[in-house]
Amino acid sequence: MADNWFRDSHRWLVKAHQTVSDWADEAGIPEEWSKRWKGWGDGFLDWMQTDAPEAFRQLISQSDNLNQWYSHGSRYFDAGQTLLSIAARTYAFQKIRLPVLEPNEISEETQSLHQKNATELAELCRRQGGAWVKAAQFLSCQGDWLPETYVDQLAELQDQAPSVLWEEIEKQLFQCYGADWRLRFDDVEPVPLATASIAQVHRAKTRGGSLVALKIQLPDAAEKIEADLLFFKRIAPLLQRWAEGWNVGQTVGELSRSIRQELDYYHEAANLTKFLALYEAEEWVFPVLIPDLLSKEVLAMSFVEGQPLRYFLADVPSAAEPLLQSLVRSFIKQIFVTGLFHADPHPGNFFVTPQGKLALLDFGAVAQLTDAECEAYRNVLVALFNRQQSEFDSLLRKAGFDVPDGPLLLKLLFERDPAEFAGLSQMETHMRIMRRAEVKIPDNFVLMGRVLISIGGLLKQYRVKVDLQELALYLMMEVARKAS
Repeated sequence: MADNWFRDSHRWLVKAHQTVSDWADEAGIPEEWSKRWKGWGDGFLDWMQTDAPEAFRQLISQSDNLNQWYSHGSRYFDAGQTLLSIAARTYAFQKIRLPVLEPNEISEETQSLHQKNATELAELCRRQGGAWVKAAQFLSCQGDWLPETYVDQLAELQDQAPSVLWEEIEKQLFQCYGADWRLRFDDVEPVPLATASIAQVHRAKTRGGSLVALKIQLPDAAEKIEADLLFFKRIAPLLQRWAEGWNVGQTVGELSRSIRQELDYYHEAANLTKFLALYEAEEWVFPVLIPDLLSKEVLAMSFVEGQPLRYFLADVPSAAEPLLQSLVRSFIKQIFVTGLFHADPHPGNFFVTPQGKLALLDFGAVAQLTDAECEAYRNVLVALFNRQQSEFDSLLRKAGFDVPDGPLLLKLLFERDPAEFAGLSQMETHMRIMRRAEVKIPDNFVLMGRVLISIGGLLKQYRVKVDLQELALYLMMEVARKAS
């Protein structure tokens, strides 16, 4: 397989090298840079023919779970080609094209580069499915890690992942319920309501006449997810070069743990049961578990009528403020008071019911903090809301953060120029400052940070402002209510 991979890669690289060389000639690139590019390309192609195959064979002979790579080899060849194309195009633009552009041309051509790269990356994630869609959803909610063009393209995968044929879904139902699976239902609609990264949701009607939502795991999802996560683990050190201040390996590790939990629907059913018990009096709407139809790969819940949040707000923009204010309060309570929080908060998981209430869906990724962790993070949040500089770095350390330079962090947080972070949400600003101050975050903050940045991104997108002092007061009132 390694030899075939290299033969295919060499043919593709020869074509790519010639394409870039022709473009350099047509674009009038200075001869010095053109020679450098051609020399680098010729040398790389020579290495691909001579030393690389043996080096690659030695590398993969030491790799674990190699069968996962072989069984899905074409997926990673596609991924490798696309990622290499994006990297090569970006490198060529920065080193060859950018130096010869006039100042008034830079913005337009940079935007064009981002648009092309973002489209290719989103299409790759759509083709790959599995953990690639989950990664796209994660990145689309992290406003300050990628240019806005990438965020917009990847956001389409929040609720528009590629679906699979009904025949494949029938096989899953047969495997989970047996040959007489149809006797359990009056009807199962073959067209999915939604397709997520690892499952499709189909509307069904039970023999008793109840409408239910069947969340059915996609065929080979577990096998593909494991292979994808291994791929992400392998490329994390390479991505680290372009991710200053962001620990890619830590993020991949925490997301991998979360995604693996999502593959077990018994685990998700337990999460849903906990949420219903803890938050049953809330103004939110949650689906109700149907235990008789539960299996490891099929999850049945009461059907929640509604419309995805972003589509609803496109039709009723005036509802943004009350709905998002409710969303913020709910997640503040989940994280900083009770400690049980929904850890996959992309907008595709928020619905608005016909009664105007918010419904929270998909409980595969749920995190749990201890009371001590809740208190430590809560103290940090309140100090930040109230701009309490004294002992702020000490509070961070008690919450598990590694703060190498407390005075620098305080200066960046409390004495910064507002114009420097214009356009960013408050959470994005704070995360960027922590990266600049080289603050290392604890593992359990990875998913929490994802939630807070995602919520902040929604507030920024719909221009909804929250009163931090009022939010701090709400938080203290909920803590007092819990204690009583």
